[in-house]
Amino acid sequence: MDKEKAEAALNKDEAELVAFGRSLIANPDLVYRMKNDLPLQDADHETFYTPGKKGYTDYSFAN
Repeated sequence: MDKEKAEAALNKDEAELVAFGRSLIANPDLVYRMKNDLPLQDADHETFYTPGKKGYTDYSFAN
């Protein structure tokens, strides 16, 4: 799901709720990025469900 698909589904009453799983993991400021049409960071799938800080806590925030 991306911003455009989510807005289209909501506007066409094809959905009442949308979710952003991987996008949210990689973009702790997802709402800010979407509101300001900023590019999203890619998620590092190699760090999903692994011990340590790498992956969940080291994604940067947009300026």
